[in-house]
Amino acid sequence: MDGVLIAARFALYADLAALAGLPLFWWSMGGSARRGVIGALALGGFALSALWLLASAAGMAGTPLLSPDWSVVEILLKETPVGTVLVVRAVALLSILPLLFRRGGGWNAAIALPAAIAAATLAWSGHAAASEGLAGSAHRVADALHVLAAAGWFGALLALLGGVLAGREIGQTAAMLERFSLFGTLFVATLIVTGGFNAVMIVGLPNLPVLLHSLYGWLLLAKLALFGAMLLLAAANRWRLTPKLEAALEGGNTGAALSHLLLSLLMETSLAIIILGLVAALGTLDPLA
Repeated sequence: MDGVLIAARFALYADLAALAGLPLFWWSMGGSARRGVIGALALGGFALSALWLLASAAGMAGTPLLSPDWSVVEILLKETPVGTVLVVRAVALLSILPLLFRRGGGWNAAIALPAAIAAATLAWSGHAAASEGLAGSAHRVADALHVLAAAGWFGALLALLGGVLAGREIGQTAAMLERFSLFGTLFVATLIVTGGFNAVMIVGLPNLPVLLHSLYGWLLLAKLALFGAMLLLAAANRWRLTPKLEAALEGGNTGAALSHLLLSLLMETSLAIIILGLVAALGTLDPLA
């Protein structure tokens, strides 16, 4: 059942990260996300939240996913933060749906806030949810910022990759890559600071060396290694591939430069997806076991 729970968490994380990240990216670029994609992600958030709830209950009770112990579901909803989390997320997702029919400017800005709230609720479904008092509140705020920074980066990758694959005008793609560099730097800084804070909050500063001897620690190290690889690819995009693409535009031969950029974006997006899978697994493990 752990595998089902991890799969449910992964799908939910990917869905809500894309939902929050795509409109944020397009708002920053002065463009517009596809309404159909945003609508599908919002509806997916409902379905995957229900799947996550059932998988959590089945894991606790040791019952099949499709035949849960409804008393355990009731306990999760009424006696744990899960119920509040799902209500807040549902309200945020519901508020997105009527905005899909809004016309005129500001559409991306309008959906960015409820999409961010829906994604931020993920901070209350992992290890941060177990922290108590003022320190627990700080932990959840840091985790929410970590989620939103990751969502911003993930959404940008999806938008850029989709644009290259769809044959978007090359000059527009190069301009977006250049413009995103500032946001990307902010996202990376936020991820590093909040990630370090979260690690200390979860295991405690004296226990950090213990992570080297636990499955949680090894998966966390794998996540950090992949994050480092993403940073290298992002740096290559910013400082090598984008200038090459701009130079190729002037020379009228963009084929090779565009292929290199596409490969880099594919690799970076693949690493981001693997990291989401690791995060889904990490949330089910005892850090010190």
